[in-house]
Amino acid sequence: MEKIIIEGGNKRYLSELDEFKNGLPFGIIQKTRCDVGGTYVAANCPSNYIIVCPFRDLVDSIAADKNNKYNVFKCYGGITERQFKKYEEDNTVKKIAVTYDSLPKLINWIGEVSSYKVLVDEYHLILEDMDFRTDAITNLMNQIKKFDHYSFLSATPIDIEYEIDFFKELPHYLVTWENAVKIKPIRYKTTKVNAGLARFIQIFLNEGLTCPDINGNKSKVEELYIFINSVTSIQQIVSSLELSPNEVKICCADRIRNRKILDEYEIEPVSNPNKKINFFTKKCFQGCNLFTNNGLVIVASDAYRAQTLTDISTTMEQIAGRIRINAEYQNIFRNILIHIYSTNSKIMNDEEFADLMEEKEVEAQRILSSQEKLTKEEWDTLIKNRNFESDIVSIIEGKAVYNPLKKQSFIYKQGLRKMYSNGFYIRAAYEDSEKFELKNNYQKNWEDFDVKMKKAIIVSYESLVKEYLTNPSEQYELEFPEFKEYRRYLKESEMNSLRWNKEKMMKAVADKKIMNKIYDEVYSYGFVSSKELKERFAKAFDKYGISISPKATLIEDCSIYSVTKTSKRIDGEKVVGYELNSLTFNLVG
Repeated sequence: MEKIIIEGGNKRYLSELDEFKNGLPFGIIQKTRCDVGGTYVAANCPSNYIIVCPFRDLVDSIAADKNNKYNVFKCYGGITERQFKKYEEDNTVKKIAVTYDSLPKLINWIGEVSSYKVLVDEYHLILEDMDFRTDAITNLMNQIKKFDHYSFLSATPIDIEYEIDFFKELPHYLVTWENAVKIKPIRYKTTKVNAGLARFIQIFLNEGLTCPDINGNKSKVEELYIFINSVTSIQQIVSSLELSPNEVKICCADRIRNRKILDEYEIEPVSNPNKKINFFTKKCFQGCNLFTNNGLVIVASDAYRAQTLTDISTTMEQIAGRIRINAEYQNIFRNILIHIYSTNSKIMNDEEFADLMEEKEVEAQRILSSQEKLTKEEWDTLIKNRNFESDIVSIIEGKAVYNPLKKQSFIYKQGLRKMYSNGFYIRAAYEDSEKFELKNNYQKNWEDFDVKMKKAIIVSYESLVKEYLTNPSEQYELEFPEFKEYRRYLKESEMNSLRWNKEKMMKAVADKKIMNKIYDEVYSYGFVSSKELKERFAKAFDKYGISISPKATLIEDCSIYSVTKTSKRIDGEKVVGYELNSLTFNLVG
């Protein structure tokens, strides 16, 4: 594999670099930074270009760019050959933006394709989306080989570990830039992603949120940009909060099923005005442009909903680049990304997965062998009735073909599940990324945000108390004033014996306060006999209406001064009692 470094220096766009003046280089291009005008190069250089896009919205976005020198023809479902032929007649230099699914019909319309170059944008999705867009992606890879010059472009390319041989044989270009802004991912683990996210949104709406902006100043958050790849999850969250459609913007694939799921909530284009709450599914994880001066990015990944898992090395980096920067918009939270996630350790281990893949290989050979042995009628019946989704073969024009890209997709998805099997793997993935910088040191300006987030995502009262005891802070004490009392008056073992029940612990605190007053009543520095202590306790209990039996041994539980059991000879006789030392506890309330 040939790897070539292209130095971008302090330039802003690819089009400013000599290597991109006449189009994109042949091979795989890792631009390393979003929003550097990769498709703009293809749309504005002198060559005829076909720009292949994963989504229709991306086609529309490319064609709508007012800075284009040439007219861009949009090709997707519903576009006819007559429309294309008219475009061909009217334009000398051809620029065509096309979806995966419509590329075959476009090539048929063109006929001779030798005069065209091809750019496959966001090509990392070829692997990520293989499991649910198998036919479209398989056809795309077959059609690409008809061209002499093709480029695969992404800011977050497929890891070399998952590349198929076709990719490995191509030249690989790495564009480096100076002054790249590192993104700080703030990670929060929860057991219930949807419920935690809903509570967090409610806190944002009711109480407001503040966190450090790009300059380190504590700033109020005005808008949330929530990326979660599940329309059902979005519907559950907005419905549980009873949000008005005017409060929330939902951007997802405009399909009948999604419209039915969302019911009263409209599916909106990305270009619609922002709202306080903005939801985006995978359709908007890459390629779309968002603009705001004050928006916090939230990514939700539920290990129990495979479609919501977010690859740190590709998709997460793409999401981090969705909110764009220009002269008018410079998001003050552009260096921050909040990741709410759950983990699931109940996945196949490496040995079990290796056995599964071996079974798939055997089954693939059996299918390919059957194709040779069966009659055409028998074979047609088989492929009509069988689902080949979980196989590493694909059916292309009625024939079974071994598909190495599907194999790599299975391996990739297992790697993604493994990443979300525990928090250590997720942290390691962030550490391996050159675009993220983990927040290692606790910053005071994060206290308000941390407490409110943990209040949202930590389900039990017990967990909240334990979190406070581990990391005491004034913000916790403002939200839960009783926590300070627990820490002052109760041992953790006592809280545990009370089952972390708020009412029981508050009563225990009240009892401790009264007993501390009694200990103060019976106190005198130095030796006190057990008989005298018993009398003092009886007098104090009578004063405070305490019904328990007075015993000298009660002094042993005192925490406001230290006590030593001892004896002393008085008037020649041994007297048992206690040595009461200096006060160590400041009595308040």
